[in-house]
Amino acid sequence: MIGRILRLVFGSVAGQVIVLLVLSIASMHGLLTAYFFLSNPRTIFAASPGEITGEIGATAHMLAAASPAERPRLVELLKGTFPSIAACSGPVPANAEEIRFGPLASRLGNAASARKVFDGQPAPGDELVGPLFLVLSDGSCYWLNLANTHGPRFFGPSTIVLGFLLLTTVVLVIWAMLVIIRPLRRFEAAVERLRDMRSEVLVPESGPRELRSTISAFNRMRARIGKLMAEKTAMLAAVSHDLRTPITRLRLRAEFIEDETIREPMLADLDHMAALAQVALVHLSGTDSPEPFDKTDLPSLLQTIADQFADLGHAVTYEGPSRLAARVRHRDILRAVSNLVENAVRYGDKVVVSLNKLSDRRLAISVADNGPGIPPADREHLLEPFVRGDSARSSLPNSGFGLGLTIARDVAEAHGGSIILADNPPHGLLATLEIDG
Repeated sequence: MIGRILRLVFGSVAGQVIVLLVLSIASMHGLLTAYFFLSNPRTIFAASPGEITGEIGATAHMLAAASPAERPRLVELLKGTFPSIAACSGPVPANAEEIRFGPLASRLGNAASARKVFDGQPAPGDELVGPLFLVLSDGSCYWLNLANTHGPRFFGPSTIVLGFLLLTTVVLVIWAMLVIIRPLRRFEAAVERLRDMRSEVLVPESGPRELRSTISAFNRMRARIGKLMAEKTAMLAAVSHDLRTPITRLRLRAEFIEDETIREPMLADLDHMAALAQVALVHLSGTDSPEPFDKTDLPSLLQTIADQFADLGHAVTYEGPSRLAARVRHRDILRAVSNLVENAVRYGDKVVVSLNKLSDRRLAISVADNGPGIPPADREHLLEPFVRGDSARSSLPNSGFGLGLTIARDVAEAHGGSIILADNPPHGLLATLEIDG
């Protein structure tokens, strides 16, 4: 448990920055607090009742021994011990009771008497809390408030120190989150949006100098990768395009073969090669869609797809809201969902296209069929281009070229989402496109 918490805290930049700030602030405050307390030892410890009693007794004896002319100067000096000490401005209140017994009375002796107004029945120690009157033997009266001298003296300074520590920690943590962590989060979000490495959109270079350098290096790396991908795509597209000419020539020559047992299989193989070259061209031409994102009524689009397949005799229906607008690439979504429906009607006799609104502006377009389905172990692999698994889906003669799921995945990722393949109980496949709307 402790190891998991440590990995959670130190495994992120935010956790490391916050821990560093807290330790730095705590160390700084610890040193300042130690210096403050060591230079003012009276603020460190709580004065015990015996110490307070002794200080009051010593004060009374010094005042009693001093002459009336010296007492004002002595009172100013005693303010270091009792900040509230002062000469009484009037007579002692009539309800003030004289403290005749106890440690305080014995400490005062014959130098003075202590009087205090009690609220109700006094308890031991009450004489050391609140206003106290010292009446000297010559009748002079001095007043001091013991509210700040009784009890722990550490409370006041420690509260100030801890409060200031908490305040500065919160301020600096917020500063770290805004100045350091937020640019990192923006960088992460921008990288997630740049799913197409050939896009000319760059990640904005903002934030601290080190982060700007990292973003600049990422933009350069993305440009190099995009160039390599563009060259690879152009090469594959050229090869697929150039294959069509020799395939056409071979087909013309095969037409002159008189033996049907040789001619027909050869023509079938040539047709298959031509179709493969064609779908490769279509796939490569669609990997970098120039279509902009535009507001589209998805239910109308999905209903159109369902109607088109229904007109061809397939049992395809749409379920979902009648109106729901989203910013998508219209033709790309049409192509991706059509591919999923085409796969579904190839292996099942009943297909349902549905649309659901998820949280955080995300949408789910699902295509469910009642065919043989895809084993869970093969689903991720079948999303790759030109990959057809060994399941019942690909064992049929009309199983296609293995690009339908790949195109749907690329379209979903271009819309900030993904494709999810799951079981459709009691049997069949449920293909879901989750996209940002």
